[in-house]
Amino acid sequence: MRGYIFKWGPVTFEESLGFVKKVKSRDYMLYLSLLGILSRKERIPIETYQELFMLLRNHEDLREELERFRPCRQRGLYSPNSFWMSMLLLPLVLLSVLLAFDKPFSYLQQVAN
Repeated sequence: MRGYIFKWGPVTFEESLGFVKKVKSRDYMLYLSLLGILSRKERIPIETYQELFMLLRNHEDLREELERFRPCRQRGLYSPNSFWMSMLLLPLVLLSVLLAFDKPFSYLQQVAN
């Protein structure tokens, strides 16, 4: 299965994790805003990217790193509510949720009991 086409190749899990951790350690409110943007539905990936880019306007190094996650603009590849949008944002959303809890697996065990 072909994934997204990125300027520099596929984004790895480690890169996504590093970016989310960096945002969280820099500014917790910025991190919460990032979560809010990523949790919105019915948006194409480039719109989400542009909103994140504006969110990070005062953090030049984070903006540069965000460029790594920028989707290519190709007609017909993306549409609102598309499978592709979910696949693009899934690593960042999952990492954000995991990092929202200090011990996510302990939390899940408590909820299950």
